[in-house]
Amino acid sequence: MKDEGRKAGNRHDTRESWLRSATVGLRDHFESCGYPLPEKMRFSIGFTSSGRKTKRVGELWHADASADETFELFIRADLDDPAAVLGILVHQLVHAVVPMDAGHGKQFREAALKLGMDGKMREAAPGPLLQALLNQLADNLGPLPHAKLAIDKGRDGKGPVDRPKKQGTRLLKAECNDQECGYTVRITSKWVDELGAPLCPRHGTMRIVIKETEGL
Repeated sequence: MKDEGRKAGNRHDTRESWLRSATVGLRDHFESCGYPLPEKMRFSIGFTSSGRKTKRVGELWHADASADETFELFIRADLDDPAAVLGILVHQLVHAVVPMDAGHGKQFREAALKLGMDGKMREAAPGPLLQALLNQLADNLGPLPHAKLAIDKGRDGKGPVDRPKKQGTRLLKAECNDQECGYTVRITSKWVDELGAPLCPRHGTMRIVIKETEGL
């Protein structure tokens, strides 16, 4: 693996180049375990489809989901430790060598254990022997050209983009006293307190019937 890492290149300007070279360095290991890696792969450090709120730190999109039949591998942007990133990379590469619908079931487990992964399969991480190989590979690759993004702070420092929306204006529902009319309006409690209930254009004063929280 050490030689493979050096063949792949010792310094990288982009995150994809680093991850691609890491995968080159892992090909022999996967091959020797009976799980050759696909040739067409792209790599990104960014955001998974589940967003910030889940524990998902990596994601593999199968070639069948790609317009040009390329596997797409993502690693979350708030991670920057090279050895840890390589562990996530291996986990996602296991997904690439088993059927798309395998999930973390029997086929994934069989491959992961042969490759040196440990733990619950959904969170499977490198065992001691595999981690030693990854540490050596990280040394061969050189620095990861990525710095941890403070996702919790958001790009504008005002919080993450998936932060809960502010509560809408608290409104009261008013409807006409004539049941056949059906005229309803929404009004804030402030105006009811200060001016009273609103008026139906045909039947006069309306009644406040339901208190709800809604946006305008």
